[in-house]
Amino acid sequence: MYAESGRRRYPRVPSKNTILVKKLSPPEMEGFTKTRVVGLGGCSFVADEAFGPGSYCDVLISVKKHVIKALCKVVYEILEDDGKIEVGSEFIQISDTDRQLLEVLWNEEQREERAL
Repeated sequence: MYAESGRRRYPRVPSKNTILVKKLSPPEMEGFTKTRVVGLGGCSFVADEAFGPGSYCDVLISVKKHVIKALCKVVYEILEDDGKIEVGSEFIQISDTDRQLLEVLWNEEQREERAL
């Protein structure tokens, strides 16, 4: 496992949205969790098992009354003290409509963060 380094191409904001994640390569895994951060280029979430950097997964992210669907690639995993794994993913394929919904979420979350 490795952590990412350098600056992000897309800024992210903390956001706890329900997400359904399905790993597409063996061993296949599927389950619900929460996002930790969401951005226009990807998201991170917590998993019980490693996906493996470079793995692909389908994600469905609940945002307000909508569901955003994306194909993601795992770019990093960080083992946490409690044994859980923070998984960072990059959106590989996402519709224009879903990207626009993400922009709305990102802008709202960023405004809330600034207000604190």
